Amino acid sequence: MNITPADYLEGTAQGAQVWVRVTGRGNFKLGPTLKAYVISAIQRGCRRLLVDMQPCTAMDSTFMGVLAGLAMHLQTCGGTVVVVRLSAQGREALTTLGLDRLLQLSTDAEPAAPTLQRLDITPDLANAAASILAAHENLIATHPENRPRFNELVTQLKNEINRPA
Repeated sequence: MNITPADYLEGTAQGAQVWVRVTGRGNFKLGPTLKAYVISAIQRGCRRLLVDMQPCTAMDSTFMGVLAGLAMHLQTCGGTVVVVRLSAQGREALTTLGLDRLLQLSTDAEPAAPTLQRLDITPDLANAAASILAAHENLIATHPENRPRFNELVTQLKNEINRPA
């Protein structure tokens, strides 16, 4: 699983807020790193995830499903996900999947983030299908109208995961 140097995440946590900047394509390769980084920050007390999408050129459904899962997780502890500097195309993609009901979407910039550090992307090949499945189940849970879009993929992934080795 190759990750191009143009696709990466940067982040930092400070107090109750965690910042993440997505550069290049927000995709299934970056999703597990994003999830692990933010879950770790939540465990340390962060309750607000701010995602800077200005340098993001595109998002796939898995990446959007990871954002949905993080938002659902944060909601259970009184937190929020704010997506800032979002392009019109990015807003349309998130809105089409109903994530505008779960995420706070903004084309505006938030106050400047502290210095962000590039996150190490470590593809998890052993759990790739499970990660993609969980992300798409999040999309369906968030917006039931997504079921027809992703039902076949979810079924295929479940079959792959449950296939005897």
